[in-house]
Amino acid sequence: MNTALVTPIDDSHTRVPQVKGWPFIGCLPNFIKDPLVFFRDLALKHEDIVEFRFGSTDIALVTSAALTHTILVKEVKNFRKANREITILGAFLGNGLLTNNDTRDHKKHRKLAQPGFHFRRIQGYAETMIDYCDRYVSEWQDNETRDINDDMFKLSMYIVSKTLFNIDMEAMVNGADSIGRSVAEVQVIANGRFNQLVQYPKWLPIPSNLREKRVNQSLRNTIRDMIDARTKVGHNTVEADDLMAMLMHAQYEDGSKMSDEQVMDELITLFIAGHETTSNALTWALYLLSQNPAVQEKLHSELDHVIKGETPEFSDLEQLQYTEMVVKEAMRLYPPAWTLSARQANEDCVIDGYLIPKDKTLFISPYALHHNPKYFPDPERFDPERFSPEREKALPRFAYIPFGAGPRVCIGNSFAMMEAKLLLATMAKRYHFELDPTQKIAPLPQITLSNDGGMLMQVRKR
Repeated sequence: MNTALVTPIDDSHTRVPQVKGWPFIGCLPNFIKDPLVFFRDLALKHEDIVEFRFGSTDIALVTSAALTHTILVKEVKNFRKANREITILGAFLGNGLLTNNDTRDHKKHRKLAQPGFHFRRIQGYAETMIDYCDRYVSEWQDNETRDINDDMFKLSMYIVSKTLFNIDMEAMVNGADSIGRSVAEVQVIANGRFNQLVQYPKWLPIPSNLREKRVNQSLRNTIRDMIDARTKVGHNTVEADDLMAMLMHAQYEDGSKMSDEQVMDELITLFIAGHETTSNALTWALYLLSQNPAVQEKLHSELDHVIKGETPEFSDLEQLQYTEMVVKEAMRLYPPAWTLSARQANEDCVIDGYLIPKDKTLFISPYALHHNPKYFPDPERFDPERFSPEREKALPRFAYIPFGAGPRVCIGNSFAMMEAKLLLATMAKRYHFELDPTQKIAPLPQITLSNDGGMLMQVRKR
């Protein structure tokens, strides 16, 4: 069906089906209890889109790949990121790429940051990824139990610190736990804000506001210290050797540069988004391998055949096809960005036949799409073969969107995929992974999708 904008709306178009919830609070209790199940079940029952209520606010969940395409690509100019979401995330991220809601401004800043993620520059990051991972896992002891979630968080943080600020791993070790606690607090605070029916003014000196202020200041101090450490050696000494230097040198079309505040916002966005998502993706991949011995064995077989030494090289990437399939299937089952930033309609409109009033909030959930049997038969089964070249081509477009889609697709998607493949290959070449018997699996959907309580694994040398 063709998309057409109409004003005013009339009754000749299809109205979005509604789900009734509790009086006054709507479906909020169901969502808070388990957002993943709530979204998944709605997607199973409704073909394209469904509406529900949080308090006095009507919200819709997009449940089809086709409608996802319409909103994120075809009619992207008609849907901004939701005001409430920008306010909550913007408290920590400022006006970086993730939270910038001005279409022209976002495009302008993305254009300045994009060269940092071009193929040749990303290729240069590969050596850092391999080196850091090799050094990190070489200290693991045979048959020891480790919190792989913590390991992946620290390792990906060291890598993003090096590629963003050219700060070596050794300089980050002492502060890693503190940064980890701050990022975890950001998740908890933001998640609490999203689940509140009433948003209290930021100036009100209540515990939640004071906590947010403290955590925000701690994170910004961390990034400021990194910037200072980088500039002390002079960001002109190595021409755009890292992303920070590149952003500081980058010029708009009129020859001007980003303000210091804008550079800070972009860096803190890239820092948090650049390692939290990758660490979660790798944690879930290792968990899934531990639960599927045949898949882990097949992965080991590919790595032994392709990688002749202890660690992979950039030139091995093209041949690591099964490794890539494992990563993609892990991100299907447990997409780090389990729901994308909500969208709001700028005007009354009709998309694919459905009436969408002005300011209507729309959720698009990769988790719900990825667990829909309409697109992925037997969706709860871990099957990397879904992403063999032949089967992946047959997937409906936008049924699989771990990095989002359209002009707002994650700017670091190629960086993240390369990192995940190289790190997984480096670890799995050396070790066999088994889930600790005491470890409980309880997916925790906050800003990103992690496991509540870490991920204890037994690592055994191969």
